[in-house]
Amino acid sequence: MKIGMATACIRRQFPDERDEIRQYAEIGFEALDYAGYYHDGADSVYLKEGWEDYARSLRETADACGLVFSQVHAPMLGEPGVEPAEERKMEVTRRCFRLCEILGAPYLVIHPRLFRDAAGGRNAEKYLTYNVDYYRQFIPLAEKHGVVIGLENMFGWDAETNMPCPTTFSTIEEILECLRRLDSDRFAVCLDTGHVNLLGETPAAAARKLGSRLKLLHVHDNHGRYDEHMACGYGTIDWEAFLTALREIGYRGVFSAEAGGMAVNCPPEAGYTAMKLTYEISHALLKQHHML
Repeated sequence: MKIGMATACIRRQFPDERDEIRQYAEIGFEALDYAGYYHDGADSVYLKEGWEDYARSLRETADACGLVFSQVHAPMLGEPGVEPAEERKMEVTRRCFRLCEILGAPYLVIHPRLFRDAAGGRNAEKYLTYNVDYYRQFIPLAEKHGVVIGLENMFGWDAETNMPCPTTFSTIEEILECLRRLDSDRFAVCLDTGHVNLLGETPAAAARKLGSRLKLLHVHDNHGRYDEHMACGYGTIDWEAFLTALREIGYRGVFSAEAGGMAVNCPPEAGYTAMKLTYEISHALLKQHHML
């Protein structure tokens, strides 16, 4: 099993993405989850002329380092009609399909659209129906560029209790129902371990429910209160149980860390060290479970 890492985690130390890619390779990572959501601003390179050439330069750098792009994460859009610069972010999302093709990434993670009145699991059927239609619009792009869209489990925030709460795609059952309604081989599931932990279910249980529909991961830890994005072992998740579950279901994807929280509160110069620790922990866990 390849060990992966989300890009942009050490961008303060290495602002040129090609330099960042080289550092991940030096650490030992074998795969990258490209953070397309860091490129949804007005000055996005992916909205400029020649953006495909820039994407090719990323691919060439990764190829030279022996790295693969295992997935791309599209921009994260909020509630329709409320989300600032919605069309700009949607355009970057659409271009991410071509970006996947250039990078050689088979998966593009696209979050569901979340609504304020979905917090606490309210209006679940209404917003499931909305998101089925939302995802359907991307099927032609997915087919054209040979991409599979990853549906990610999510959490909401209860303003009254100041605590995480369910929202659209907070349960594995709802995600599986969305897949059933979409009825297309252009969709799979990205399990975010930290999001699961915030809502009281275990990542191990979630993995077993997903079975063969689980194709990609966002691996990170927290204490069940905030979305901290820490390395395995820095929160309350039972990683022994999770790795056991992955073995049971025959998971063959990348063990892709999304542990930017390890570096966010460090001085920029310590980012590399934080990611090195993240890699070493992931490597030790997988080796212990004979998954390397």
